[in-house]
Amino acid sequence: MSLVTRNAILAVLLAPHAGLHAAPPCSITDRAIIFQHTSTDPKDPANTSGFNQGPSIAPLPDGRLMAAWFSSASEGAESQRILQAFSSDQGRTWDEATELQDFAGKADFDPALFVAGKETFLFFSAFNPQIDIYFRRSSDSAKTWTEPVKLGQLNHTTRSNGIQLSTGELLVPLHLRGTKAGGVLRSRDGGKTWMRFGAVANPEGQGGEPTIAETKSGAIHMMLRTKDGQLWRSISRDRGETWSATEKTGLTSTSSASHLFCTRDGTLVLTYNPGPAPLRFPLHLRVSHDEGKTWSEPVLLADRPTKVGGWSVCYPSLTETTDGTLVAIWAQIKSSTGVLYGDIHSARIVLEK
Repeated sequence: MSLVTRNAILAVLLAPHAGLHAAPPCSITDRAIIFQHTSTDPKDPANTSGFNQGPSIAPLPDGRLMAAWFSSASEGAESQRILQAFSSDQGRTWDEATELQDFAGKADFDPALFVAGKETFLFFSAFNPQIDIYFRRSSDSAKTWTEPVKLGQLNHTTRSNGIQLSTGELLVPLHLRGTKAGGVLRSRDGGKTWMRFGAVANPEGQGGEPTIAETKSGAIHMMLRTKDGQLWRSISRDRGETWSATEKTGLTSTSSASHLFCTRDGTLVLTYNPGPAPLRFPLHLRVSHDEGKTWSEPVLLADRPTKVGGWSVCYPSLTETTDGTLVAIWAQIKSSTGVLYGDIHSARIVLEK
């Protein structure tokens, strides 16, 4: 054996992780369809639940999981309302959907759920007559709700879930529609009053559908939707009051909503569409163990069911169950000439230790 050959073999054998692939950061254990469309005709007057989009998920104080999304014949229809469904087995199966919120003759959309102690909050937007953000709250695990309260944020909407900080304050992300500047609503009195902070955007003024998570260090990370094929982020170190200059994460993304979530052990989990634009498939998941400095290789969470055009697999939302399992939900949408429908899907995810 020649010296060159021997050295080449030794180099391969001694190289770190030679011939090995990095272990996937998670495994998907269960999948379910939370809600399936009732019609495919967007012009049918009787179609009230064919198009389903914009889901949100949260663990209720009584141990159940709750999902909420908006439903209509087509996005923005006057009949558009917010539906809900519950799971009593940590997301393996889901009960029949029921109506949660409907302003008659107005389009209700973009529900955002979160839980703080014994209180469950629902934020959503509606045309009434202009777009504004509303919130409702429940003290009995979503069995009953207060009447909607308007927050006076014209032409803004929430999208991603709110969070309760380690210091007790409540934060809900919001943005100016049109993929424009994001920020947060903050409450220091348990949700009685809310104050707006931040106008976070990339240099081109884009910062739509922000999603936030608090890490173990107390920093609040915000991911932003933009139109330049990149995910951007900003960080607040004063409980959402001020935000750092935006920076690229190094992750490519189409112009669609992502979701950032921090587990109880401090792992950051990101779900998003990697693009290229305008494709809203597949749906990827990555994890970070160093507060977003580096990210794992992507895991395929979901993809379009058939390799033809017109599919979107998008608008994810994540939560964590009592045993540390993650549950993700998202919308799977088909749009083609004369056909429009959307379903709400879910998956249970176990992170590798």
